[in-house]
Amino acid sequence: MVIFRPDMLVKSVDEIDFEKLIEQGKSFFIFDFDNTLGYWRSSKIEDKFEKIIEKIKSLGGQILIASNGRERNLSTDSVRILWRSRKPFVYKIRKILKELKLNNTQVVVIGDQIFTDILAGKILGAYTIKVTPLSKKEFLGTKFLRLVEWITMPLWKR
Repeated sequence: MVIFRPDMLVKSVDEIDFEKLIEQGKSFFIFDFDNTLGYWRSSKIEDKFEKIIEKIKSLGGQILIASNGRERNLSTDSVRILWRSRKPFVYKIRKILKELKLNNTQVVVIGDQIFTDILAGKILGAYTIKVTPLSKKEFLGTKFLRLVEWITMPLWKR
């Protein structure tokens, strides 16, 4: 079950020390959107996370939002967005990493779901951070995966 175990668990994106990660050579941050940076089906990154995105960019980091959700008119022009990314399948993300000539040691994947975000990060060989979802409102299929997460959590927390 190690493949499902995130490298770090935090309650929220604002608990992550991005300065330290960048000092460690991590320079490309892939964020999930729904229930990580914004509420499910929202078209807005929460204000406190907008500030974090600006901080990452000011430190020389790059950002990709990779969402399995449908395309929306997200209220930001400052980052690249990949809608319908099909996580945990990583071919679309790998294509972007190849374009940017990045290797897996430079990449951090941040999201609220083990079987999409964290698994995709593990497949990429990236550093993974799981956050607590912003809300309990979500897609029905996601609710099922949350149940499976809850059942398997004792195995990947060891």
